[in-house]
Amino acid sequence: MKYVRGRRSWLVGGLATYVLVAIAFAITRGAGAAPLAAIGPAAFNKPTYSSPIALSASNELLWVVNPDNDTVSVFRTTDNTKVISDIPVGDEPQSIALHPNNTFAYVANAAGNSITVIKITNASINSFLAAPDNSAGPRGEITTGAEPWNVVISPDGNRLFVANSAQDTISVLRTDTNALLPGAIDMRTTACNDQTGDNIGDPAYHFQPRGLAVTLDNTRLYVTRFFSFTGGAAPKQATDNGKQGVVCRFSVNTAGSTAATTLTAPAKLTLAPQITGFKFDANGDGTPETDTSAYPNQMQSIVIRGDKAFLPNIAASPTGPLKFNIDTQAFVSIINGVGAAESDGGALNLHLGARTPEAGKEKLFFANPWAIAFTTQSGAGAAYVASAGSDLLVKLNVDAANTISFTGGAATTRYIDLHDPANSQTSGANAGKNPLGIVICDSGACQNRAYVMNYVSRNISVVDTTTDAVVAVKSTAAPPPPGTQEEQLHVGKEVFFASRGVFDNGSKNRLSSEGWQNCASCHFNGLTDSVVWSFNAGPRKSVPLNGTWSPHNPDDQRVLNYSAIFDEVQDFELNIRNVSGPGPLAGALDPNHGLIIPDSTALTDIVAFNKPNGGRPQQTITLPGSSTAWPALDAMKEWVRFAVRTPNGALDDSVVSGGISTTDVTAGRRLFFRSGCQTCHGGTKWTISNRDFAPPPAAASIATETTPPAPAGVNPIGAQFLFEKLRNINSFGFNVAGIGADEKTQDAKDALGKDHNLDGKGNGFNVPSLLGIWSLPPYYHNGGCETLACVLANTNHRAPGRPALSPADQAQIVAFLQTLDAQTAFPSNLYVNRHDIFFDPPKVIKGTTVTVGVNVSLFGTKADLTDLLNGGSLTVKFSGPGLNAEVPITVGDFNQDFGQARVTTTWNVPNTAGRVEVSAQVDGANNVLEANEQDNTAKRRVLINNPAADNTAPVVTPNSVSISDDNPFNANDPITVSRNVKIRFKASDAGGSGLESACVVRYSYNARQRRWVEEDCKFKSITPDTGTTDTFTLDTQLPDKVGTAYAFVWVKDKAGNISSKPELDVISFIPAAQNINLDRNDTRIFRITLDAGQSASLTFTPSFGDIDVLVFKNGSFQSASANSGTQPESITLSSTANGTLFQVEVRAVVNSRFSVAVAAGAAAQRPAAPAALAPSAVTPTPLVSGPPAQQAAIEGVPELFVPISQR
Repeated sequence: MKYVRGRRSWLVGGLATYVLVAIAFAITRGAGAAPLAAIGPAAFNKPTYSSPIALSASNELLWVVNPDNDTVSVFRTTDNTKVISDIPVGDEPQSIALHPNNTFAYVANAAGNSITVIKITNASINSFLAAPDNSAGPRGEITTGAEPWNVVISPDGNRLFVANSAQDTISVLRTDTNALLPGAIDMRTTACNDQTGDNIGDPAYHFQPRGLAVTLDNTRLYVTRFFSFTGGAAPKQATDNGKQGVVCRFSVNTAGSTAATTLTAPAKLTLAPQITGFKFDANGDGTPETDTSAYPNQMQSIVIRGDKAFLPNIAASPTGPLKFNIDTQAFVSIINGVGAAESDGGALNLHLGARTPEAGKEKLFFANPWAIAFTTQSGAGAAYVASAGSDLLVKLNVDAANTISFTGGAATTRYIDLHDPANSQTSGANAGKNPLGIVICDSGACQNRAYVMNYVSRNISVVDTTTDAVVAVKSTAAPPPPGTQEEQLHVGKEVFFASRGVFDNGSKNRLSSEGWQNCASCHFNGLTDSVVWSFNAGPRKSVPLNGTWSPHNPDDQRVLNYSAIFDEVQDFELNIRNVSGPGPLAGALDPNHGLIIPDSTALTDIVAFNKPNGGRPQQTITLPGSSTAWPALDAMKEWVRFAVRTPNGALDDSVVSGGISTTDVTAGRRLFFRSGCQTCHGGTKWTISNRDFAPPPAAASIATETTPPAPAGVNPIGAQFLFEKLRNINSFGFNVAGIGADEKTQDAKDALGKDHNLDGKGNGFNVPSLLGIWSLPPYYHNGGCETLACVLANTNHRAPGRPALSPADQAQIVAFLQTLDAQTAFPSNLYVNRHDIFFDPPKVIKGTTVTVGVNVSLFGTKADLTDLLNGGSLTVKFSGPGLNAEVPITVGDFNQDFGQARVTTTWNVPNTAGRVEVSAQVDGANNVLEANEQDNTAKRRVLINNPAADNTAPVVTPNSVSISDDNPFNANDPITVSRNVKIRFKASDAGGSGLESACVVRYSYNARQRRWVEEDCKFKSITPDTGTTDTFTLDTQLPDKVGTAYAFVWVKDKAGNISSKPELDVISFIPAAQNINLDRNDTRIFRITLDAGQSASLTFTPSFGDIDVLVFKNGSFQSASANSGTQPESITLSSTANGTLFQVEVRAVVNSRFSVAVAAGAAAQRPAAPAALAPSAVTPTPLVSGPPAQQAAIEGVPELFVPISQR
């Protein structure tokens, strides 16, 4: 559950009252509250570290987070049995810390921007009780900052430290009051963030604190910087020695009363690149002879043993050539002198220990070392490293001097396979997939047991460290329901995070050469590793995949990579084979690598732009307990499409103390739009890059820099690219004199991005998405900037003709970009649709004067439109025979944000009958800078009729339309369980020719487009109901979409006259026991009208995913239900007046499936949020207000219309 920003930011207003009360309560308690009862003197007997899995101080209880399910599981270690039902926590728990006296547990909720405090009321392993502590905050949650990935408690239990990765802060919680200490440590301003050597932090650089560890004596806290920046003797992107890792050391006073007095004297500890032990062939003679180096990167974890700290990480060696065994490395970096005079202790490259496996074992490398634990804290012992990509535990020796080494010599170290398909203990449901955390029990009944948290397989592997064998596997969360979309996404996740792979036909290890790396090696959590690699196209930063599709429209995809060289995610099959694998084998099918089953033995058909790679024959995966064989590569594409989460933007100071200035964010957003940034970075994925074709692309859209040939002295790479998708901001070669990577490919050819052959097609790059951009440095394809400030200072990027931006202006835009995430309000777009052009009267007669109008749509907020206009004017121009009118329109004319404005003019109809075309254009002067200027005009053909004897339009009687599926007909029916309904209305024809037919225009709401979408209207003959002359009943079918449906009734008389305006009714289609699928961020709306004394309760039960529910009463917010995960959401509607309209909005936090149960006559309505809102709380408003526009086109089949800014 989340209350502020992130994936549940839509609830910020509805629940802001609770949040602000909680913040005030926390501050009050932190300032002078009495300590909580039962906090005793117990302490851990070893240094503490952040982890997704933890043992209690007594080693009797094992706790583990379930990120996909928003829960925590607790086991007793005596028999590995769950002691309680899973405990609900916040959104996406990633780390857990336990108080040593077994009174509280603390969980970091990365997507929730919070920690959850769990109160343990009975710590007995046989009668255990624990639940979120509501006294700490609503549902136990305390907002700490954006993306808190890790928590650690001091061994004495006095202080809890929280690493808010996207906020760049360390929060400190006082555990005897469970309140945050005033202030938070801003990592950007500490000496640890020094980039120039002056020992002063540079706030422009995003530190991203991640791994945490505290010394046993409680005097030192170590904080890792997750991504590495340029530094050292030769700072440069795309070079092995151009970056360095950083760990920040603080002195700790666990009695401090503020964060600043608790954490003092920050010191920067630098981890330099190290020689990897692997060589490459620099001179092309076939013999590798040149050393490669790698720098530490993606430092998620740090663990202390004795006087050393150990940091497993995915080290980067980007110089090239880009080949699996010389790009990513499996480092355990070391810090010497912990607690005293720290120094860089080098690194052990685990891959070196995989070169010669133990007898009888398969050769497997150790991809993505992510966590480490030790069997003992002193003397000789062993260390175990979780290889997250290879599904292995890697064993190391450790001696009394805390030196780690391989178990079998220079080229051999033992591993324990957690996912061996040939072993029943580690296959099927017992497979341990994607191990992310490990703890080792060193005493008690569980002594010599290691517990491994496996994220993808949702289980823990129990390993006997005396035999190095898996002895038990325990489920932490249920697998996805078989055959569902959630199961498909789970298979896609498994493929993405695996470096080996186990497939249905018995094939395995196809995802890289001997398990060396996986997709996540370079795309952490589907994002980026912040590394600029030497690719065949040139230097290229690993592209964050969260911007591949709009998180609000899964049908809107950008073209791929910086030079638009791919158009499908499945094209990355080439990377699996040629980068992670050994490349195609000459003259034969490659039997070992890749997922696509090729058509030819030469593999020539696996290329981009040739034929679609999606949907091709490919390896399949069937999960345990399921009978569905999912195509593996297509499933991975769907996971990228639906499940890669954009990091939360930094929180502003209205949400968290010390946050980004709200004033600067607001001003920066205004400057962003007024400067025209949205003309490249528009739409709901914040880029105009759009795959607007079905693969493959047209041949005319494909270019190379070698056809036609380049001039003499130029040697470009010959790769194909989609030249129409490039935009040139003169970033080719940017800052190559500084840190920017040289514009050369891995084989020293001239890189893409420049028109080398002068055919006018090659300049520029594919526009990147800005979603979560603050957390995804460096910037530009070649990493020429490591800060957003650098990007904004580049006048070429800002483009000629844009307003000049002062340094203060630039800083405010940076502030806005730091907060930009998937829930940031979209850039605005104005558009008109053919359906929204109307005439009054609808039957146009020659030589008369009629009203012509259009409903102009605003996709965006009225405030942003005001900023875009910046004092300018807006008009709608009507054109046609005898029609040339320009009508002014104001922001106030729009009925709401994401609403419509009704604009009309008069038309002196020509005196000639026949069909003519009428057009309406909004903002013809282009005063509003938009991402899409192509949807500002719509055209509609209209028939000009000759006069008839009867030219009087018939009328539908006001308020006479009703919809019902009941028998007998219920004119006040609020809900139908069937699409097949009857519509009853009254109508009359004063002209005397008599009523002939009626047309019913049916609408449903599309939350992606933010508009009521019409269905085809066809006039059907009508006859009065028996015993009446003016009442009619029609059979009709509602839209095939569960939720609110409108029916607009128009009538036509025998002279062809059509009623000027329709009448309408609304009903909610809620079929009994039907599952409803809802993509992430999509919303389903239910409108229910109740009379005085009526009530209804609705229960929404997810079978997978996570949904939230908001309730509005006559447009005003009433209540919200926002449980985590698959917990049901229940709301009650109760009316005290006739005609009370309730709007229920169901929004999917992630892809979800749910059913709705409705019961009439329920108890009084659930209490709404407290009425006394704090000054900064914003009451939520309905997603849409009112019905569809009353006047619109009524004849013909509507055209498909999807504006680009809805993407």
